[in-house]
Amino acid sequence: MNGFLDSPTAIAFWHDAAKYGIDLVGAIIILLVGWWFSGWAARSVRHGLSRYPWMDATLVPLLASTLRYTIIIAALLAVLGQFGIQLTSLVAVLGAAGLAIGLALQGTLSNVAAGVMLIVLRPFHIGDEIEAAGFTGIVEEVGLFATVIRSKENRIITVPNKMLSDAPVINSSRLAVHVTQNIVIQLSYNANLANALKILQDVATEHKKEAALVGIDELGDASVKVRLQVSTLAKEAETTKLSINLAIREKFAAAGIRFLQESSPGDF
Repeated sequence: MNGFLDSPTAIAFWHDAAKYGIDLVGAIIILLVGWWFSGWAARSVRHGLSRYPWMDATLVPLLASTLRYTIIIAALLAVLGQFGIQLTSLVAVLGAAGLAIGLALQGTLSNVAAGVMLIVLRPFHIGDEIEAAGFTGIVEEVGLFATVIRSKENRIITVPNKMLSDAPVINSSRLAVHVTQNIVIQLSYNANLANALKILQDVATEHKKEAALVGIDELGDASVKVRLQVSTLAKEAETTKLSINLAIREKFAAAGIRFLQESSPGDF
C-alpha cells in the first residue's frame, strides 16, 4: 500500500486533486461573490436611479436586471477560466451549438426581445392601469423577461413580456377617462322646485362642476324628477358621487325640501 502511495501515479493523482480542489473552491467563491455582487449592484441601481425625477420609472427595473445578469455571466466566465477553459474555445462551441441553444431558449429570448420592444414603444408606464392578454391591473414593473401587474384585488400577476407585446393593450391612464354621472331625485309637486334646482346647481359649483346639467327630468303623475348630471374622472367617480349625495341631502334638509323617493344615484 505504501508503495502505491509513493508511486508516480499516486503522486500525480494527489497533485491533480489538490490543484482542481483549489480551483473548485475558487470557482465556488467566485460564484458566491458574483451572485451577491450582482444583487447588490441591481439594488443600488434601482435606488440610485429612482432618486432622479427625469429617469423613467419603466427603465429602472430593466437596467437593474440587465446589470445583474451581465455580472452573473461575467462570474460564470470567470469560473470557466478558473478551470482553464479558454473563452475562444467556448465561443466556438457555442457557435456550433447555436441553433440548438436558440431553439431551447426560444421562449426566453422572445420574452427578452419583447421586453425591449415594450420599453422602446412605451405602450404603458409604471403606474398605468392597463388591460391586456386577459389581465387587468396597475403596472408595477417591466422586467427583462416579464411584466408585473397588480390587480384590483391586490394580487400580483407576472405576465411574460411576449404575451403583452403580441396582445392589444388598453391603457386607461394614458388619457384622462371621464364618465357621466346622473343623480335623479323625485320631489313632490308641492316642493319648492326653483329652490331645489338652485341647491343642485350650488352643489355642482361647490364640487367644481360648473358645466353640470341641472333641470327637471320628468313630470310624473304624482311627482317631479329633478336631475343633476356631472362629468367626472373615472377614478374619482365613486368618491364624487358619495360627496354630492351627502351635500344634496344636507342642503335639502336645511331648506325643508323632502324627498318623495330617491332613485339609485350614479347611473353611469
